Amino acid sequence: MYFRHNSRDEIVTAHLVLVAVQQQSNDSEQGVARHKVRRGLLRIADSLTVMRLLATPLVVYVVLQTTESRRYDLYALALIAVLQATDVLDGYLARQAKGSVPLRTLGEVLDPIADKLYINSAVIALIWIERIPLWIGALIVLRDTLILAGWLATYLGTGVRLLPNKLGKLADTSQAVLLILVLIRPPQPVLYAWFWLTAVLTVASGGLYLKEALGARHEARL
Repeated sequence: MYFRHNSRDEIVTAHLVLVAVQQQSNDSEQGVARHKVRRGLLRIADSLTVMRLLATPLVVYVVLQTTESRRYDLYALALIAVLQATDVLDGYLARQAKGSVPLRTLGEVLDPIADKLYINSAVIALIWIERIPLWIGALIVLRDTLILAGWLATYLGTGVRLLPNKLGKLADTSQAVLLILVLIRPPQPVLYAWFWLTAVLTVASGGLYLKEALGARHEARL
């Protein structure tokens, strides 16, 4: 009787071990599958970012052609709308892929560069063809250049990735709307009112980014 009882215990133990091993194997396979999905989403997000970078010369060309024909205004509007949509989409995909586990990718560095590059290239082109005043264009380009330099210096120097704040998002949105307004040619009072609104948001958000960058670097030294 003792021998039988002992055998049953061994059988039960062996079964429990087998179940545990199978569960661990399933969890491992699911983990590998999730990792592949996350990497796939990140590759798509990075591809969208690279597309925005490569589209910058096209943005400049189309904007410069708006002096030749009004239809290029529509082309430029469509192009900017597509690029803005890819910006939203790649940000969403990156957040879904990373979840609560941070993953460093090339897109983290390229994304802010791509965003600033095509917007500022369009602004410079509009200055060149005298469709926006030099002062507002220079303000936008200077602010974005300083933000990008500060972002890269903080990220590469401390590993801290400064996240966009609400004021910065408002300024970026106002700049995108500014491009749209210039291209649809509204009445001058409307356009100039938006110039001043964008200027205020640009200066305020630039100051806030500078404060956050300095704070992050100070904390990293402690």
